[in-house]
Order: sequence, then structure tokens, then C-alpha cells
Amino acid sequence: MEMTLPRDLEDEILSRVPDKSLARFRCVCKQWNTQLVEETFLAQHSSRMHNYSGDDQFLGDNQIIIKGDRNRINSVASPSLKIEDLTLKNRKIVHEFGCRIRVYKIVQCTGLLVCVMENQLLIWNPYLKVTRWIKCSSDFHRFDDAYALGFIRQSPTLHNYKIVRFRCAHNSRDRPSRVEVYDFTSNRWKIITDLISFDWHLRVPLSSASLGGNSYWIGLWEDSTAFIQSFDYSKEKFQPLGHIPFRYDEHNPLALGNFRGNRLCLLEQCHQTRKISIWVRHLITPWTILMVLAIPHFPLLYETHRSRFSAIFFVDRNDTLVTSCFNEAAKSIRIFRVKDKEFQKVYETTAGNTCVYVPSLAHP
Repeated sequence: MEMTLPRDLEDEILSRVPDKSLARFRCVCKQWNTQLVEETFLAQHSSRMHNYSGDDQFLGDNQIIIKGDRNRINSVASPSLKIEDLTLKNRKIVHEFGCRIRVYKIVQCTGLLVCVMENQLLIWNPYLKVTRWIKCSSDFHRFDDAYALGFIRQSPTLHNYKIVRFRCAHNSRDRPSRVEVYDFTSNRWKIITDLISFDWHLRVPLSSASLGGNSYWIGLWEDSTAFIQSFDYSKEKFQPLGHIPFRYDEHNPLALGNFRGNRLCLLEQCHQTRKISIWVRHLITPWTILMVLAIPHFPLLYETHRSRFSAIFFVDRNDTLVTSCFNEAAKSIRIFRVKDKEFQKVYETTAGNTCVYVPSLAHP
């Protein structure tokens, strides 16, 4: 006779299952496929995850060590704020090259992190503790090149992931423009020959977002008009989304993100008044204002438009803004909660890489 367990008891049992097994369990039935990626279940399962507070801790079989030093990744999980220091160190590579691994950039998509290193990429799901290494060609540059991760949706549970990396002539210190796509299925890089010529460039500091499998950046036309640029992984082409909803000022900090998982979110801070405005839009609708925060003594998100570090931010379900601020003088990153006219510093670090990360069961 068929027995049906109460949902809370089923969640309690499944929350005790190891991470890698959960990913396989999604194939058991449609109910579990949906249930195992719901925020309530992920939060319950995450509370049982390995505690990252130790000094030396290992993630799976990949010999990735967590320590609190300059190579950390600060992971902020939404909707409840949780900050974790996740340092990357690979003993095999350290032994081979005789030096520590340095992470220059981080981008994310559906719970997967792309960590840009000297001559390779690490694709990492910290929640499942699984990794994938990708070798890079020598003609790409760790600072000048932009990276993004996206996917082609083959079914509700199956995604074909791809990485795009490209270089605009304006952003590349005299290096030639180039676009290249890495396909996870074929394990190969492919040069996109018809995209070498650019009549636009990326706004510095770089700010990107992932939504619906595609990637988005703040771009500038040659006349300095600001717009949202996207990359469609199914067509492997750049497609402008339209102008930003306000007059562009290069001195105002800007940041791009997503809102509630189904909308783009654009933040602007006035460098004179410190007022923060946040706009949202579905991809087929106009921009609408979400909130305006007028706090004259709030710090600038970054102090120069030539900063290498963009602001990262998200808005939680209580309409509280969580954002980073980069202090040029102290070379530190501070994370603030902002609500109405109140703000609170919740974290400060001298790490060079910070990102917003939401746990998922996605496999690299």
C-alpha cells in the first residue's frame, strides 16, 4: 500500500542527505525535482552544511582549503544575509607552480561561480562542493577580459552551460578585440569571428548580471551613451537591451544585478548627494523605480569611476538593500544593510573578490 509522508517530515529527512546525492535525487520524480530547489528546503539543508568557521577545512575530493586570508571569496546568500569566507587553495597546483592561487575575478550564474585565475578558470559550486577546471589560452588577459557564465535551457532540469569571454578594444590597452565561447558539452573554446569589431565598450568598473540563462553588462556607445548589453548563448551574439532609465554620469557609481530571480535590477548612486536609486524591469517591459534611499552621510559605493571593484548588491524580501562599498584608501570592502534612512555595517574585509551567491544544485 502506498504511503505518503507529510511534507515537513519529508523535508526533514531529505535535508540530512549529502549534497551530491540530492542532485541525483532530483531525477526521481517531478515533485522532488521541484521540492529540492525551493528556497525553504535549501535554507533547511544549508543549515546542516559543514561549518566554514574552521581554519583548515576540505571541500569534497578537490583539495580546496578554506582559510581567512587575501584569496577569500565573500559569499552573501539571499534572502537572508549570510557571509562566508571561502579561500581557494589547490595543493597540486601550488606544488607545481610554487605559489598561491590568486583569484582575479568572480562571476556567477545559478549557483555556479566562475573564478578567473592566471591561466585557467575554476567553475565551482560551493554548496555541492564540486569543481571543474578549464584551461585558458595565453592570449587572454586576466584584467582586460570580461567573463560571463550562461546557459541554453534544454529542459526544466537540464542546462547546457557556456562561458563567454571577450575584449573590447577600448577596454584592452591596445590589445585586439576578440570573442570566445566555451561549451561545457564539447569542452572546447570557439572563436566567434563575426563579433571581433565593437562599436561599444564596457563601462568601468565592470558590473554584470545573469538572468534567464543570458548575461548582461552596462555598456557605453562611442558617444558615451549608456545602455544594457546582453549576450545570448543560444545565438552566441551580443544584443543591446536598450538605454538605461536615467541620464548617465560617469562619476556616479552604477551596479547591475537581478531582482527576485526574474527581473534586471540597476542601481545608481549620486556622487554628490549620495542618494541611491534602484530601478527594475522585466526583459519585455520598461524600467520602473523600485526605491530611492536618500542618506547624505552614506559612503560612496566606490570612490572613482576607474576603480577595478564594482559594487555588489541585492534587495531582500523586506525591501532592505544589502550592498558593498569599496574604500580606496584602506583597500577594504564593507558590506552594509540599508533600510529607509538607516544603515548598518555588517562586515568588512580586505579581500579582493566579493560576489552575491544563492545556493543551488547546479553541476558545473
